[in-house]
Amino acid sequence: MTNTAPPARTQRVLSYQEARRLLDAALAKADEIGVPASIAVLDVTREIVAFARQDRAPVLTGEVATAKAFTAASLRQPSGGLSEPTRDGGAFAGLAHASTRGIVTFSGGFPLMHQGDVIGAVGASGGSLDEDDTIAGAAIALFESWAR
Repeated sequence: MTNTAPPARTQRVLSYQEARRLLDAALAKADEIGVPASIAVLDVTREIVAFARQDRAPVLTGEVATAKAFTAASLRQPSGGLSEPTRDGGAFAGLAHASTRGIVTFSGGFPLMHQGDVIGAVGASGGSLDEDDTIAGAAIALFESWAR
């Protein structure tokens, strides 16, 4: 047995500048499709790095967008992938009550993945579930386009 410590694990960090670019991409998509929305960009700690609520977006959309991103970062998958297993009688029924911060089990939240690790998440709320996916998807497309 050696006294050598294992190599330290490092993880990519989502910068504020990157979060703002992701936020701007989502806001531009919301404008393009005519859906006033709230967008939240969270980091690996599941805290807000960048956030916006557009004019005419209902106040509740801010909380919902943040919860969608929190869910995606926490569970390492899009929030919409949870709708079936969390229904009554599903394998994860009641999951929405498992966190004091709020798990949302419908579309609009996506994790930001880098080399198999979650480094953050994006959530959008303001339109239909498909519109929210489209809005958040603009940020995800930008993130995936960056050289990693």
